[in-house]
Amino acid sequence: MLTGAVSALADPAITVAPATMHRTPNFHSRIVQHVPANAQIDLEGCTGGWCYASWRDLFGYIRAEALAGDAPPVAVAPPVVVAPTWGWGGPYVGFGWGYGWRRW
Repeated sequence: MLTGAVSALADPAITVAPATMHRTPNFHSRIVQHVPANAQIDLEGCTGGWCYASWRDLFGYIRAEALAGDAPPVAVAPPVVVAPTWGWGGPYVGFGWGYGWRRW
């Protein structure tokens, strides 16, 4: 059962039972489509027992109990490395070493 995870990227998931995809995470909201068992969907993230997903180019919310597997991993962005720069020219004029400076 999927619980409380939020994913930054779409992860594939499989439905274990027929499910209805709703417009909002609520049983009383409009039904977007019916998803059969063993359908592969693209899972965006889950919270509060509902998962935001897409299947056949339609997006909506599916109950987490209808999906197989554990919670999808939370994607972590790689670190951004900023190194000192030096050289001729550039948008900065002046002398100095360090982040963003160009040697003139």
